[in-house]
Amino acid sequence: MSRFIKQALVLGAVLPFGLAAQAQEAGFVQLTYGAINVSNGYEDRTFTGLNSKFALTDSTAILFDLTRQNREENVTSYALGVEFSAGPGAARVMVEASNSDLGTAPDRKYALGYRLDTGPDTGVIYDLELSRAEYINDITSTTLRGELIKYFPPGPNGTYVITQLRAAVTEPSGAADTGYDLAGVVTLVTPSGLNVGAELGLGQITYDNAPLTAVNNDYTAFKPFVSYRFTDNAEVILRGEFVETDLYDLQGASLGIRLGL
Repeated sequence: MSRFIKQALVLGAVLPFGLAAQAQEAGFVQLTYGAINVSNGYEDRTFTGLNSKFALTDSTAILFDLTRQNREENVTSYALGVEFSAGPGAARVMVEASNSDLGTAPDRKYALGYRLDTGPDTGVIYDLELSRAEYINDITSTTLRGELIKYFPPGPNGTYVITQLRAAVTEPSGAADTGYDLAGVVTLVTPSGLNVGAELGLGQITYDNAPLTAVNNDYTAFKPFVSYRFTDNAEVILRGEFVETDLYDLQGASLGIRLGL
């Protein structure tokens, strides 16, 4: 049941997908704490995450993430990467590992990504990532993810809208079907520092508990969020999690503090 346990937290990501402004920051540190209730007899969980980006030069940055999950097993995951200018955009390489004994997090994960910012005239950012995760029992999965972010021109009062579209396809190594995720986000950014938005998502979580034991689990998700930027470099983020799947439901919230560097 180890991979089945894992997927509940995948839907409650530590870094809010809806806050697209992070794509423009040269560096940041974000600390997030969250709690999720899980139905159908599965154990509730809490998580603490530290996500960061440290700019070394105008063209190079170090990426570091640290996550602690308290659930069916207590797991610490850590990831280290580098982002660097490549052609008209920025490439990144990430390596992740964990101390999981049950497969709630990958033993190892490798990711290659590329982000292209087309500039203020169009206000469009493209992001593409290919990753491979390795779990216990020689189970692997390969994921291709794409994201499009659009900044719309501000209105007369300075308020503007950010939209995001994300799609991912995951191919497990065993008998499970090909999984997919689709999500859309709208964020309203105001000059007062108050930002509000919501994410809607759906898909099919697919994975293998063992090489010949497949799980295919459809889901829908609603994730509202609100944030307030106290200064140009300090923001607090509150996010809700409401996810329904064929096998269990998730309800929870997270609170994050983000500091720009």
